Amino acid sequence: MIKTAYYLATRKPGTWTTTLKRRIRLRKNLFTSTLLASCSVALLLFSGCGQETDGESSVEIIEEGKIVYSLSYPQFESDNIFTSMFPKEMSFKFKDNNTRNELKTSMAVFSTSLLANSKEKKVTHLVRIANKYSGLEMDSVEIMEEYGKKPDGMKITPTDSIKEIAGYKCKHAHITFENDTSKYFDVFYTNEIGLDNPNWCTPFYEIKGVLMEAQVTQFNMDMHMIATSVVAEEYPDEDFTITKEYQPITIEEMADIFQSF
Repeated sequence: MIKTAYYLATRKPGTWTTTLKRRIRLRKNLFTSTLLASCSVALLLFSGCGQETDGESSVEIIEEGKIVYSLSYPQFESDNIFTSMFPKEMSFKFKDNNTRNELKTSMAVFSTSLLANSKEKKVTHLVRIANKYSGLEMDSVEIMEEYGKKPDGMKITPTDSIKEIAGYKCKHAHITFENDTSKYFDVFYTNEIGLDNPNWCTPFYEIKGVLMEAQVTQFNMDMHMIATSVVAEEYPDEDFTITKEYQPITIEEMADIFQSF
């Protein structure tokens, strides 16, 4: 208390205001980076549906349903004030040749969905901030240019390790980077879910199974994802279409939305 009073009495004019502005700016930039990283996580999963297994499955192959993923942020403490605003869960619906990833912040101010059709090689990125609805449609060339490139030096090495996640047998792959030996992580994937070539437009296109656990680093933000449940459900076709409230925008306009937010 005494130290606080002394600081308030002796600080230079404007110091507190400057510090506050700096903290607000840091918090805003961190939150924006997290939203963008969250979208990158969702982009790891979009695909079309089909049936492609390795013949070793001991569970029923579902071709319409939902995978729920838990999201966490390893570089922050669980009770960090910033992480309280970050998305904690992502749902991944799939039906026929269509998929829909959905995530939103706990305060429901922000939500984003990715609608994908691997047959037509199209992805639509939908973003809602408060009452503003925006939609960005990308073809296969744009998707690969924006999201599908493998980072320089990235190497995917499958191993013989097996791990059960959400009731599914998952294979393991170790991800390393030739230009940075301190950077590495593990992914686990399964061939026991009826999705065909699920990573076709992501840096993990070499992996033919559905990612069940992975870590993504985007914009200096580490995000860990792990599947917590897989359920067979039926969905109306409308769940995989764009509603009229979403206004079409360009890639540049989408970037501006995140920066302004």
